Amino acid sequence: MTLSDGFLLVIRWLHALAAVAWVGGSLFYLMVLRPAIRRQAERAQELSQAVAAEFRTLVDLCILVLLLTGAILAFDRLSRRYTDVNYVVVLGIKVALAIWMFALAWALRRPERYLVYSRPSETSSKSSPLRRVARLASGANLILILGILVFLLADLLKLLFEKAIAAR
Repeated sequence: MTLSDGFLLVIRWLHALAAVAWVGGSLFYLMVLRPAIRRQAERAQELSQAVAAEFRTLVDLCILVLLLTGAILAFDRLSRRYTDVNYVVVLGIKVALAIWMFALAWALRRPERYLVYSRPSETSSKSSPLRRVARLASGANLILILGILVFLLADLLKLLFEKAIAAR
């Protein structure tokens, strides 16, 4: 293993670690923490704001690491002779989804907007199916959905690159 191979290994590891921390943290929030906060109505707002402040710090660090390492990894792969049009298209989609995630995270920076505690209202159970789907596909939920798609595209990129190497 050369020095540049070791460097790229560390960059890939940091990139994956940042992605796992952000997407895994979002999954934990949506599946575990938010339901627990809703059951603690008397302290829900205070707890939600404290968690949001801590998670925002993690997300900011993850975004920085993902931007820096992603640029290095993209340059490395795009400069290889094995990279074809399919790879570039999938990488473009992955980058666009990641930028969308970053923009959403930036837009939801206030604690009361990102990890907001909201008591399920009586009207929410009577809302239309379209409204419920729209609510599920917004905010922190949308960031998680996009993050999962980005993970899928990362695996597809790896597969495309390996197939291109094997074909030559």
